[in-house]
Amino acid sequence: MAQPAFDVMTATEYESNGAKKTRWARIGVAFPLNGKEGFQIILDALPLSGKLVLMPPKPRESGNDGPGF
Repeated sequence: MAQPAFDVMTATEYESNGAKKTRWARIGVAFPLNGKEGFQIILDALPLSGKLVLMPPKPRESGNDGPGF
């Protein structure tokens, strides 16, 4: 399978010890369409916020399909 052009991420803000923090979760991938403008997005989950962020993929350890962050 081809490498994805982007990881599809969602962010959840939370508070810890009085400081605002952001938790990122990889919920899918995006591949460029062959010979066309645009991307095919494949989601493994839906974000509760309805917001998606496309980020360049991070290298993953071999044999590990989990997020690379």
